[in-house]
Amino acid sequence: MSRRLPSLNALRAFEAAARHLSFSRAADELCVTQGAVSRQIKLLEQYLGVPLFNRVTRRVELTDYGRDYLPVARDAFDRIEQASLRLMDRRSARALTVSVLPTLGMSWLTPRLAHFTARHPDIDVRMTTSIKPVNFEREEIDIAIRVGSLPDDRRSPGDPRIDLQMVEDWDQVKADLLMPDVLVAVCSPAFRAALDVELTPADLLTQPLLHTTTRPHAWPDWFDRAGVPHDDLGGGATFGHFFMTLQAALEGRGMALIPQVLGEAELARGTLVTPVEMAIHSAGDYYILSREHQWDAYNVRQFREWLLSEAIRIPPQALRAQPAVS
Repeated sequence: MSRRLPSLNALRAFEAAARHLSFSRAADELCVTQGAVSRQIKLLEQYLGVPLFNRVTRRVELTDYGRDYLPVARDAFDRIEQASLRLMDRRSARALTVSVLPTLGMSWLTPRLAHFTARHPDIDVRMTTSIKPVNFEREEIDIAIRVGSLPDDRRSPGDPRIDLQMVEDWDQVKADLLMPDVLVAVCSPAFRAALDVELTPADLLTQPLLHTTTRPHAWPDWFDRAGVPHDDLGGGATFGHFFMTLQAALEGRGMALIPQVLGEAELARGTLVTPVEMAIHSAGDYYILSREHQWDAYNVRQFREWLLSEAIRIPPQALRAQPAVS
């Protein structure tokens, strides 16, 4: 007996439009025109014999029929995707696409990847770098590592701000804390030795400060937490990414304020030093992000658990946020 099922394209258009409450955003996700989405939904409504949306000025709303139908359609697509992923997981090689922040990828993740590959030769890790918010609907990404705050997270006033957004839409996205974001001031040993005095946070105001465009509030907020009055701090050299700021610090061009995990290797080798003993937890943390329905897929689970085991090995001083100077 043949099944009485609506068009799969029409169902996809409905599910996307209902999730976004927008025909245009659904069209962007499905890489079709807004008119095509509208036509598919109209065909579905004709097939079902009931209206699924109320079209109002510049927006759409789900009808009672649409609200009842959405969880069924979403569950069906989730089940199909999960079953497909399980089948693909049976291949001898499992591809895993990981999107990570550029400097974290270069300085922390890449040096460790050989350990994961040796343990899981069947998983082919493909790493991309970006600071943009993740969009799991549009991007072929299995796991992302970003820094920021969860939607319901409330930090203490005055914590150094993070302006980066982790994901575009938290719907059906899971997050696992990877490690805290602890900011420290660093410089080269030669730069520090030339000063030849014991430094306080206030003394750093007289030194060339290196800035990173992705954290424009880092230095001002750090001085605020240290209880140090300051004027405009934007006069120093500014770099687009932390790996550029780190390189400038290594070359002795000034003081850099960085997440301590990014300078972990240089601090351990002694090629960077901390001029003042003050580490401050920022208004965010590093998180592992993935789709809810992929969270326990074999390759995602193995990589996620391995990341957490690696984060535990960060030296204790990298995780210690000392109180600000009053």
